[in-house]
Amino acid sequence: MKVVNMLSLPLIFSIVTAAISAAFAFFVLRRWVGARRAGRSRPHLLAWGIGLILYLLGSFSQIVLSLQWSAFFFALWYWSGALAVAPWLGQGTIYLLVRRGSIARNIQMALLLICIMTLPWALFLTPLNGAAWEPGIDMVSITNDVMQRGGVRGFVPVMNIWGTIALVGGAIYSSVLFRRKQILRSRMIGNWLIAAGGLMPALGGALIRLDLTWIKYPAEMVGIILIFVGFLVATHAPEDDARSRRDDRTA
Repeated sequence: MKVVNMLSLPLIFSIVTAAISAAFAFFVLRRWVGARRAGRSRPHLLAWGIGLILYLLGSFSQIVLSLQWSAFFFALWYWSGALAVAPWLGQGTIYLLVRRGSIARNIQMALLLICIMTLPWALFLTPLNGAAWEPGIDMVSITNDVMQRGGVRGFVPVMNIWGTIALVGGAIYSSVLFRRKQILRSRMIGNWLIAAGGLMPALGGALIRLDLTWIKYPAEMVGIILIFVGFLVATHAPEDDARSRRDDRTA
């Protein structure tokens, strides 16, 4: 088994992305646990937390695959990064925007069923050819050589479009609404940052078709940074404290 002896750009970007997404996931899930203990329902925090754990799994798998070949981590990398991250992050936004009835919960149930079905399919039932791998290689550039078209890959376009529209579209909608009402400037700015962060991985994925596969790695890193900063700006500004306390009492 060959192991890389020097840092490659995909490896460096993946390490930074994994560290940031791990810190972000811990921060969000800690807030969700605190809300649960206080008797408040915060399903959007749980959905975001799951999405951030998937972001972490995808970037961690990239680290492993930069160093050595692993069919398990390749399948996990593809499933978590290409298929599951975007819709789970988008699900958090759906919970914030769709508060009436059980629409958001039903969407999450459908998302959960798809993820449960596709995970073992990707890990154990999809043939993978590791002959194209070499130390430090850009994994995106060899995806078609390693994984056959169809199968689990057929879910990716729908899941990504669904998740990106929910996350980015929801953040833009919220920003425009706050701007129109001239209220909560910090939340407006935070949502613009979240929208920009959500677009970065999508942009990286689009440029893959132009053979600019290396852009995926910095796009993922910049994306998670923007989303994290946007989340902090939107939820920790002094001007929002009074409204946040009112929201907590009425939740």
